[in-house]
Amino acid sequence: MKYENFNDAEALKIAINTEEEGLEFYTTLTKNARDPGVKEVFSKLASDEKEHLRIFQKAFLELSSLKDAIQSCEDYSIDLYLKYLIDTGIFTKKGTAKNIVKEIHTDADGIKIGIQAEKDSILYYTEAAKNTKHPAGKATFGQLANEEKKHLKMLAEQLRLLNKAH
Repeated sequence: MKYENFNDAEALKIAINTEEEGLEFYTTLTKNARDPGVKEVFSKLASDEKEHLRIFQKAFLELSSLKDAIQSCEDYSIDLYLKYLIDTGIFTKKGTAKNIVKEIHTDADGIKIGIQAEKDSILYYTEAAKNTKHPAGKATFGQLANEEKKHLKMLAEQLRLLNKAH
């Protein structure tokens, strides 16, 4: 995705896509996981991603229905850091989860990609919270950045347990 200008609605659309891809990723990994602990973590993450998707969709609908949506959706120049976060993020493009899952051969591989995806989400949501003008969007990005931090911790702990067992 290439952006020169950006607005709150676009920021939320990218977040919605990220959560859709994350949901597909973790749902598929849940089915493919060999280790019961890993399967449980992936299942929990899939469930959380589904909830995050609902939250972002709700924020997008609220933003879209505002009477002053024109003002709150005005384009603002996107700085290069945020642009690169979008351009290089694992789940910022449609269909990436399907392709990535095909390359995963072990539970550890899935966890490592999940860790990178969570890091990408944390960075993007944190930056989006700083740049979003709409108060509800700003709060949503902040809240979900914290949720993704919990996911990162879960995955890192699961990887540690998996490595310890082997």
